[in-house]
Amino acid sequence: MSGDAGPGGGTPGWRGDSGEGDAAQRVLAPQPPHPHAYVVFGAGARQKDVDRFCAAHTLGGVPYHVPFSAHPVGVSVMLLGGFGFLSRLHGLSIDNLVEAEVVLADGRIVIVNESEHPDLWWGLRGGGPALGIATRYIARAFPVPVVFAGNLIYRFHRATAPSLLRHFRDCVKGAPRELYANVLLTAGPADKDSLVVIQMCFVGPKERGLAYLQALSAWGGERCLLAEVHEKTFLTQQDSVAQVLRGRPGNQWFIRSALISALPDDVINSTVLEFADTPVGCSECRPCPCPSSPSPNCAPDADDEAHRAAWLFELAGGAIADDADGTCVPKTQREAAFTIAALHQWEMGVDDPRCVATAEDWLRETIRPVACGGSFPSFFGRREAPARVRASFGANWERLVAVKKRYDPTGVLRNTFWPLDSDGAEIDPATHEPAEPVFELAENL
Repeated sequence: MSGDAGPGGGTPGWRGDSGEGDAAQRVLAPQPPHPHAYVVFGAGARQKDVDRFCAAHTLGGVPYHVPFSAHPVGVSVMLLGGFGFLSRLHGLSIDNLVEAEVVLADGRIVIVNESEHPDLWWGLRGGGPALGIATRYIARAFPVPVVFAGNLIYRFHRATAPSLLRHFRDCVKGAPRELYANVLLTAGPADKDSLVVIQMCFVGPKERGLAYLQALSAWGGERCLLAEVHEKTFLTQQDSVAQVLRGRPGNQWFIRSALISALPDDVINSTVLEFADTPVGCSECRPCPCPSSPSPNCAPDADDEAHRAAWLFELAGGAIADDADGTCVPKTQREAAFTIAALHQWEMGVDDPRCVATAEDWLRETIRPVACGGSFPSFFGRREAPARVRASFGANWERLVAVKKRYDPTGVLRNTFWPLDSDGAEIDPATHEPAEPVFELAENL
């Protein structure tokens, strides 16, 4: 992995304040010398690897970062969407991909960019692994000297949670592009409180972001359990989602996502009621009230770690809608007001259909009236239904099918989200995945 930022690049320098120091203690950030830079990285790299590189190799003392999703996902979001803390300011990950080296289904290795293979360039950014295997990326990175970010945490009560969600919605209406915000419902086991977490990330210093924190924290319906919002490096902020979800190795994961045009009161009310009735066995999620510095007094039990779930509303808009025609992700998706997602995690030994059905029912019954089709492709879960995949590409679907037919006519790249076989017929989503390996114990060893 290497950085390519022109003259002056690659010099380690100021990396921002990662603590809660006040303005008098904080090191003043230098002015960025360039509007953007370029970063080159290979397939298989984790976003965290790229972010660490960018934080360590500054330009004029300022770290430049690629607009990624939050950790811990991989760099494949460069082809599938990539919605994160910088997206409202600088666009999706696919909007900041400049070039890719791609292995095609027939074995050829090609360079794909705006002028070389333009039809593949359009389809690759969104269609991703269904069209080719990327082995190298060049992406734009933008100066992020500091962010003002963190969480507001409240107990979840079905009587007051609708008011909190409405307050969040009204506060972020008309927000500047520098502001990222989400609200997360987290279900707890039977003997633990569920929580509502509001997360904000203002791309800039505290002085400019404080007004938005004050607005979000002005809700008086419940006592705020914890308000931990402060200046930090972008690298530190990228870990914040993983700290809240705290995935456990070996657990099953299920995700369903959508894009919505509005967040009306009836959707909020129904969401809260449905979430309050989510079954315990497959949806336990109790983020530590102190995610930046957990203490033994608030650490979850081992059983709590085994089951997690979250229903999420993320503010969309901003720069995401600027590039409406450059990629296969359509205008209807880019102009959505919010992204929503249900993320469920549970033990491998649990076999309860409600672990999936509760999320599916929420999207089908409550979210559908305000949905803009499917999700961003980077939010595709396992075994997505063909209709949901088509809906995610909207009016661009037929053109994307033609690009697929040109570059992979025999369906070599089939262990992906692509819902059609080489003849254009829909396939069972279960066939997207290779068969489970069979292991046999060797005798006489």
